[in-house]
Amino acid sequence: MKFFKLTICFLSFLLLMFSSLCVADDGKAENKFEIVSEFTYPLAPGDLKDVYESLCLFGAKYKAVKLSGKYLQHIGVLKDYGKRKREIFYLVANDLKIQIIQKNIIDSKKFYAKIKAEVTPANFIKAEIINNRLEEKERKFSWQEEMEQYLYKTINPGQEISRAYRYFRKKNWRIGMIYLDHLQKKYPNWQEIYFAKAIGFYAQNRFKEMTNALKKSCSLGNDEACDDLKSLSEHSSKFNPN
Repeated sequence: MKFFKLTICFLSFLLLMFSSLCVADDGKAENKFEIVSEFTYPLAPGDLKDVYESLCLFGAKYKAVKLSGKYLQHIGVLKDYGKRKREIFYLVANDLKIQIIQKNIIDSKKFYAKIKAEVTPANFIKAEIINNRLEEKERKFSWQEEMEQYLYKTINPGQEISRAYRYFRKKNWRIGMIYLDHLQKKYPNWQEIYFAKAIGFYAQNRFKEMTNALKKSCSLGNDEACDDLKSLSEHSSKFNPN
């Protein structure tokens, strides 16, 4: 059994490169993932320490949640959340308990964090309950509250970014984009905001602005945005060979 566990961990290391992922061999007794994740947040002039540290740690937690969620679904202990996936995963990351292995500034330009976390199906169930509660609260917003878009005074990345995707899921594109504009003022260097805005621009057929938002998100270290830009470029070249 020890050899079986080591084999799974080794194969996971090869697959994830910089993240280690181990699955308990007793699926019935222990459906959990212990995972090491890392994230780098690009610093900008005027960045506050509590903001860049919080967003960097959140980025590392979100990476851990995405990888864990993928494999928990593969072994059949996590349902497919469909259009609610980002909302739920952001909220899981928000409340995920972690052990900080390392955190430091690199060359005065980046903040790096490496964490260890344990992710279980219970984390997703809790996040789903929170998501439903937040959605019910937002449903009661007045027209003025939706236009002014109240923001948390505290740093609460998961709940803050998940609100945008709840608006989008209900096709409230205009309200969602107004909200993201306000959130951008609070977190001007957060990659997740620009990626969300790219989705909103796409839904409104504003393709040039979508591309610019993806470029901004990519420049801030969002690999998903970089992949989307590459795919768009390849798709465009097929129809415009010259």
